[in-house]
Amino acid sequence: MKKKIIITFFFILIIPIGIIFWKFNEFKNEPYQKTPFFDLFIAKSMYKTNEETPWRDFWDNSWQNVSKENKRPIEWISNPKDFEKLDSVYLGFRNNTNEKFYYVTWGEPNSRIRENFLVYRNGKIDSIPFGGFGCGTGIYITPLKNGEIAGSKFLNPLLFNPFTNYFLPLKNKKFPQLFKEIYGDSVAIKYEQATYSLPWNKFPSQMIESKKIVISTERIIENWKKGQFKLSPEFEKENEQSFYIKENGEYILSSTYEKKEKIE
Repeated sequence: MKKKIIITFFFILIIPIGIIFWKFNEFKNEPYQKTPFFDLFIAKSMYKTNEETPWRDFWDNSWQNVSKENKRPIEWISNPKDFEKLDSVYLGFRNNTNEKFYYVTWGEPNSRIRENFLVYRNGKIDSIPFGGFGCGTGIYITPLKNGEIAGSKFLNPLLFNPFTNYFLPLKNKKFPQLFKEIYGDSVAIKYEQATYSLPWNKFPSQMIESKKIVISTERIIENWKKGQFKLSPEFEKENEQSFYIKENGEYILSSTYEKKEKIE
């Protein structure tokens, strides 16, 4: 009798476990599934998904703004002085939530982070909002445990024309004039990162944002004159797209570039 009870209990236990692992294996092999973590599988199993676009259910809310009390406590890590030199900078964020969450990525930290600019010029503020990545192919979510940091070094965004994303002409003697035309008297950068929360997390899925990093353009230009900038072939070439600025709502060639052409 005891043997039958043991066998019955074994089958009652093993069948559900077998089904769970079979379903989990299916979950891992889904073409859009880049992060086959078991807690994501449980989350998907608990909540109804859209059969036509099942990959969206995990992160549809990852870009949402939330109320102040629901904001995820994050420590952003950077050195503002690094942004005063036109070279590489480090940016990271530490998970201080006491729970694991996920962030949207292209495979490495900061690969899907958003940059927003505020340009201060003659007492006025002009915003240059994030212009989009252009493609969502290959994005997925990767975990960040409590206390862990996601961060990396990348080129200072002020090395580029924010209107065209072309390299600024660092070898051009009129670089200071062009730089001030684009970035004014000072410029502030704010970063945003989409994050996903598991259904049982305290903090909901949301877009997290850093504090503003404010940089003086005069300090940038002073360091440029000292030769403290990125030396590579990309920044020695000149392309017309590098000289575009926004004026009265329209993109036009900078007067810097036009004057340079006349001189030549």
